[in-house]
Amino acid sequence: MFSYIVEAWAVLMANRTRTILTLIGLVVGVAAIIAVQISASAMSGAVTGAFKGLNTSMFFTFPKSSGGDLEKAALHLSDIALIESIPGVRTAIPYQQQRTVIRVGHNAVRLKFGGESDQRFSTAPLAQGRVISLDDVTSAASVCVISSKAFERLFPNGGDVVGQSVLVGDRRYVIIGVLGKTTIDTASLGLDIAADVTIPYTTYYNNYQRGQTLFGLEVLPNPGISPTSLEPAVKQALSTSHSGAQYQTFDFGMFFRTISGFFGVIGIVVGAVGGIALLVAGIGIMNIMLVSVMERTREIGVRKAIGAKGGQVLLQFFIEALLLSSIGSGIGLALGVLLGWGASALFISKISGVTAPIPWLSITSLTMIFATVVTIVFGTYPAFRASRLDPIEALRYE
Repeated sequence: MFSYIVEAWAVLMANRTRTILTLIGLVVGVAAIIAVQISASAMSGAVTGAFKGLNTSMFFTFPKSSGGDLEKAALHLSDIALIESIPGVRTAIPYQQQRTVIRVGHNAVRLKFGGESDQRFSTAPLAQGRVISLDDVTSAASVCVISSKAFERLFPNGGDVVGQSVLVGDRRYVIIGVLGKTTIDTASLGLDIAADVTIPYTTYYNNYQRGQTLFGLEVLPNPGISPTSLEPAVKQALSTSHSGAQYQTFDFGMFFRTISGFFGVIGIVVGAVGGIALLVAGIGIMNIMLVSVMERTREIGVRKAIGAKGGQVLLQFFIEALLLSSIGSGIGLALGVLLGWGASALFISKISGVTAPIPWLSITSLTMIFATVVTIVFGTYPAFRASRLDPIEALRYE
């Protein structure tokens, strides 16, 4: 077998220009598909990271800017009870968040600070302590729950921090819980609305928003209830309560699915282009093998005349096709990984803060499968044709 490989390599090197031109299409096709696969994985990670810790079944409602009298449409704390009375609504809270300096001792960090209810709008797991309770909300307690990001930045030495306090301005909040990491951690993306330090929304309202109108409301449906089925009822209830004022909603889950679908379509389109390049490359391999068979017709005749069997000739040309496709797929793999990693590390991760893992298993599998398919589909016919040559006719060929 080794002698067949050595001979195949010698044949390819004897026709370097033709071999290189044939490999170019194969390299471009494989590299394009792999680079897109890595980039798509990074983009998907960026979108997922943008919604880290956020319950994507929730939706956001706020006055419609083109809906007339915005003063009439202004939301108040009393609108929460109205929305919670709608069948299928689990809870609603004001959307209230600011980026401010949080202090622990001499450590001061600028983080997102907001309110939440006992019904969690966050899906991040609990690492320490407990989450905000109904009693905390009812009594407007001065307690807080911090994210894993806040924990790492405020307490670089780690440890159990439940019972310690953080300062926001001149107000002190006792830490009752620490959230764990979500699947993908990200620094920030413009859509990352999950707060790093959360207090009961009643506490937030009393301390920072009393007497002010609300920018909007976050609505959390009951489990199994689709946000899209509740949005019309929420807008209608608010419109009726506010003398015909108009409202709009923003469905986080729908947005997430739309963006993910968009990246999926891009991957399919670019993958299709890469697939066409691979098809052209496969045809090129078949052509070069057919030319090789024609040029070596007399050699094949000599080999068969001295006892070489058809299977041995077939194997020789089959190995040449396999070697050619393996080299092209290997170079394409390396180039595709380099391009995909470069796009992820230098562009996508810089914007999103996400460094997505490279799907090595699927990439390697894809490359191996393609090399095998190209060899079988485009290399078998020339090899079979060579093995079927009549030795007498082959010896007469000039």
